[in-house]
Amino acid sequence: MKLGSKARDAAREILKRCDSCTICAKECPLLKERGLPHDLARDALAGKLDPALPFLCSLCGLCTVACPRKADPAGFLRLLRAEFAASGDFSLEPFQDYLASEARTSSPNHTFLAAPQGARRAFFPGCGLSGARPETAWAVYEMLDALEPTAFVLACCSHPSQVAGRADAALTRVKDLAARIAALGVSEVLVPCASCREMLQAAEPEFEVSTVYETLAPVADEREQDPDRESLDIAVQDSCVWRLDKPVHRAVRDLIWGSGHAVSEMNHAWYRTTCCGAGGQAGLCGSSLPEYWRAQRLEEAGDRPIATACTGCLRTLAGSHPTVHVLDLFLGADPLHPPAFLSGDAAHLGRLALKRRARRHFRGSRKS
Repeated sequence: MKLGSKARDAAREILKRCDSCTICAKECPLLKERGLPHDLARDALAGKLDPALPFLCSLCGLCTVACPRKADPAGFLRLLRAEFAASGDFSLEPFQDYLASEARTSSPNHTFLAAPQGARRAFFPGCGLSGARPETAWAVYEMLDALEPTAFVLACCSHPSQVAGRADAALTRVKDLAARIAALGVSEVLVPCASCREMLQAAEPEFEVSTVYETLAPVADEREQDPDRESLDIAVQDSCVWRLDKPVHRAVRDLIWGSGHAVSEMNHAWYRTTCCGAGGQAGLCGSSLPEYWRAQRLEEAGDRPIATACTGCLRTLAGSHPTVHVLDLFLGADPLHPPAFLSGDAAHLGRLALKRRARRHFRGSRKS
């Protein structure tokens, strides 16, 4: 297959920068087993690369930050996903249920946008938090709204389509969503999800996209601690998507400290964080990477409970290790016995319940 211009340029850039030093392969078993970035770029340009290979990658970006010559293998493989999905060289059948779930969360039944009078900002909880922990999503909204009038946006950012290689379709939909949000008159949107922020920013919206963690960090700093509450050492699972965003990393840790616990860093943390196993939905395509990453995170955490700002990380790690969402921790959850999260149909029902709750809230606000 002949590559499109973006993927072709990315491959040539890899060839120019990668000197096969193996630093990235020491971090990633896929590169160690299937070839260094230079090899993959060469094979892609020659039309010899296995179309399945980009879909076996977690797209976590660790290879990119590890490269001393600033090559971007993760970005290259993301472009290849789009190429092979569009050409039909790789069937998206493994993503069928994943994309069907996105279609449900993108439907009008799961969508709600409303703003109180004078709202300058909106809270966008995303599909992950609103489905897994709808009670938490609403509690955070109430906290934000108490600080200043805040709009509420329940919608899907179309990240699953981007993950599956349907990048153009995802961008079109998120641009439409950004226009609807802008019509509320807000100048800032607060998100708890790294992928939602990435997608909204890609739409080049009229509003600023910030994280709820940065907004709540000053509240955490001013919070009085309960002297009778046991303080635990908490391991932090940082999201791959914002691995280079120091202000977000600091804010997440501020919320942990503000919860009365202590941050205890894992070996791979901040910009060197590793995937939890959910990245790129590589497991849907039979990749062995998810189990490798998950086992590594649990080994590094040891006997410490894990706190994360990523719902995907929460779902992946919580089944075999005490793992709590940072927002739940900030709201008083016990990290050793974290609240359960919803999944599957229960998560869809949770989003619908959250929508009904938001609708009642805004109807009541208009009456008062």
